[in-house]
Parts: sequence; structure tokens; C-alpha cells
Amino acid sequence: MIPEAHVFHEMSGRLRLKIPSQKGDAAYFSALRERLFECPRVEEVCVNPQTASALILHNCDAKTIFQYAKKNELFMRRRPARARKALFGTVADVFHSYNRSIRNLTGGEVDIPSLAFLTLVVSGIYQIARGNLVMPAWYTAFYYALGVFSRGHVEEFDEGENLLEDFDDADGDGD
Repeated sequence: MIPEAHVFHEMSGRLRLKIPSQKGDAAYFSALRERLFECPRVEEVCVNPQTASALILHNCDAKTIFQYAKKNELFMRRRPARARKALFGTVADVFHSYNRSIRNLTGGEVDIPSLAFLTLVVSGIYQIARGNLVMPAWYTAFYYALGVFSRGHVEEFDEGENLLEDFDDADGDGD
């Protein structure tokens, strides 16, 4: 069975692999070093059996090295498992889908934040009209409406483009 190699880091001309199943196997890493030198355009190979790592310096693309290693049964690249989404990400995807549907139905005029904003404003007005001026009923609805409105239309703001200018102005150096 061909051992699996995990890419620890990869950059132009440099590839570090971890081969956990061969940890401590000096004979394997010695043979790996010798055989990788036979790969075209591999310039240097440093191995460490204690850490199960191999550092490969090269002037080719990493794909060439992985193909060579697989063909010669040295190791196979193990792709990392896809990260699972957190609950918030899943819920956000559902709301994005609903939001897209609402926008399509209304020709882009209304979205979920707009609906929430309008619902909260109407709720506040309704509480005032009923004579219920107790602060939390209508005031809270308006407060939440403002929060929904400001978060729902973030893409319309400068997205922090002027933030550095604000900090520069605040430090008073007069640039």
C-alpha cells in the first residue's frame, strides 16, 4: 500500500510533506530521499524520519513531483477533507437563498432585511396607535428595525474604504 502524504506547506520551488504512516522509519525516508533525487528537476531532498517529513526543493511544479511519486509508489497526495460548515453558515445559506427568491419575486425591490425593517416599523407604529407608549413595545421595535436596516444594507456603504483616512485624521499629524 502506498503511504499517504500531507502537504505541510507549498510554495514556488519548495514543498514540505508529512508522511505520518512512516514516522520513525529511517529506511523508508532514506529510500524516499534517493528515489526523489531521480525525479527530473528535483534539486534537493531533506528528510527527517522522527518528524515524518520531507522537504523537497525543486524547479518544477508540485504536480510533477506527485505524479512521479505515485508512479514510483513512493507516496500519494492526500487531499484535505472539506471543512464542514458551522451552523451559522448553514443558516446564512438558507437565508441567502430565501433572500434571492424574494428579490427575484419583487424585481429586486424587497429583500429579507427590508421586510424585517418594515415589519418592525409597522409594529412600532401599531403600538403607538393603540396608545401603548410603554417604552419597550414601540421603542424596541424601532431600535431593532434600525439594527436590521443598518446590517442589511452594508454593501451600500464604503465597506471601510475610508477607515484608514479616519484614523489618519484622528492622529492629528496633518497629512
